[in-house]
Amino acid sequence: MEKGILRKTHDHKLAFVLSSVLLTIILSIMLSNNYDILNSTAEAQTLGNNSVGASPSNNGLDISELFTKVEGSVVQVTDPNTPGLLGPRLGSGFVYDSEGHIITNNHVVAGGNGDLDVTFLDGNVYNAKLVGADPYADLAVLKVEGVPKDKLVPLPLGNSSSLKIGQPVAAVGNPFGLSGSLTEGIVSGLGRSLPSSEPQDPTNPQLDMPLLPESPTFSIPDIIQTDAAINPGNSGGPLLNTRGEVIGINSAIFSTTGAYSGVGFAISSNMIKKVVPSLITTGSYTHPYIGITGIDVTPDIAKAMGLQEARGFLITDVTAEGPAAKAGIRGGDLLTDINGRQLELGGDVVVKIDNKTVRKIDDVLTYLERERQVGDTVQLTVLRDGQLQQIPLTLAARPSSSQQQQPQQLAQSPNQPSLGITGIDVTPNIAKAMGLQEARGFLITGIIAGGPSDKAGIRGGYIVDNINGTEIQLGGDVVVKIDNKTVTNINDILTYLNSQRKVGDTVQLTVLRDGQLQQIPVTLVASSSLPEFANPESPLQQPDKSLPPPSPSEPPDNDKFSGNLYDECVKLAGKETCDLLFRR
Repeated sequence: MEKGILRKTHDHKLAFVLSSVLLTIILSIMLSNNYDILNSTAEAQTLGNNSVGASPSNNGLDISELFTKVEGSVVQVTDPNTPGLLGPRLGSGFVYDSEGHIITNNHVVAGGNGDLDVTFLDGNVYNAKLVGADPYADLAVLKVEGVPKDKLVPLPLGNSSSLKIGQPVAAVGNPFGLSGSLTEGIVSGLGRSLPSSEPQDPTNPQLDMPLLPESPTFSIPDIIQTDAAINPGNSGGPLLNTRGEVIGINSAIFSTTGAYSGVGFAISSNMIKKVVPSLITTGSYTHPYIGITGIDVTPDIAKAMGLQEARGFLITDVTAEGPAAKAGIRGGDLLTDINGRQLELGGDVVVKIDNKTVRKIDDVLTYLERERQVGDTVQLTVLRDGQLQQIPLTLAARPSSSQQQQPQQLAQSPNQPSLGITGIDVTPNIAKAMGLQEARGFLITGIIAGGPSDKAGIRGGYIVDNINGTEIQLGGDVVVKIDNKTVTNINDILTYLNSQRKVGDTVQLTVLRDGQLQQIPVTLVASSSLPEFANPESPLQQPDKSLPPPSPSEPPDNDKFSGNLYDECVKLAGKETCDLLFRR
């Protein structure tokens, strides 16, 4: 019995030892396998981490190499003569050539006297002069003085037309004055357009982000959109591809706060290539111009006009005496409500330019800027009355904003019917100055004494204001309709008078006066029967000659009267205003 017990115990011990040995072998195998798995995973993670920093393309640089390559060529541009609330206004720029030319944005330097400071990354500051600028491309060229040749390392310009959405890019500049800053992102959009506008104060964060410029005149086409962080101070700095080539110049951001929100815009390098050489040699650049305004065709517009598809550019208005007007292009003549907005339909729809398809106005603008110049003839294919027509048009030079704002008299020849007024199309700046809700209509600035509008009680301007460098008399009636036909500009009035009315006819003018609409009948006369406009130094409206002359018993003391009037003016309006009025 005892032996049996001992034998069982021995058998149990032997089984335990064998089990322990077997378990040890199994654990060893498992640990060995787990080690291999863990080791393989770690290696995979290491390889994965290394791949993150790999260059985006076989020919590209990684982000740190890129910055090292370009950092010495990116500068800070400061205008010490135009300080703002946060100090002198500043932006960025980059070296264009070994002659010392620096490229930046026009809005960084506009409004100053042309004397600027350029600071390189090493902190050295050099004087620079403004060589040329183009507000319609938002580009400017400076030339630095006294810079050692070895510091003038130009950045090469790439081909922006070869860009693709998703391509990696980097922005280098001086956001908020923080020099040598680098951000990276991708090309998030192509073929955008930005409205060009009057210069703003770059010290204001919203400068670099003109969400809705107050006075758009023309659009800048071929804009690059990026999600690389761009902030105030980045304006004028380069947007680079991974080879270190400039493919754009950072110009604006889309933001409701004035700071980066994920959408930035850059002027394309192709625009730089075309504009900058002219700025260096002549100080300016002349853009080709057609002389039309309109709107891209939407499904609602297409339905209202009976078009088969919603594409093309609908011309609503043709600039008088412009290239399109001379070529016979037609604007709209039928006022229609489209989703609560009054649009003039019935005009030509541009569907091709030089046999290139036009889906929207950006297609026209981009083609003109890339491929054409002033004096070239282009072939417009337009849809008119359901038929395609090809119309040749010779491009002219784009007029400046000051040329567009010169008051115009509404008469073309001595025998044409005339209202006897002079004025100017309402621009966004004029609308803002007068508190108007929209920039449309014709502002009357002057009335010919004794003319039809004078007899009808039409009012001219009486408040002299400076609008974009041009003195304009505000406060007059704004003509918004003539015989119930909408007036958006002077061309609407001229076209209607010259084609549908004659001398002796009475027209009904709908004018906006003191915030209220009024209808005033005016009988047309021949422009040849009106006296010439008075000398600009004299008022347009002369005293009524039918009134008896003042008593000659005592000659008036003009000097004393003028002095008293001047003193009263100073009390009411201030010395500066009265000095202007009394020419002192």
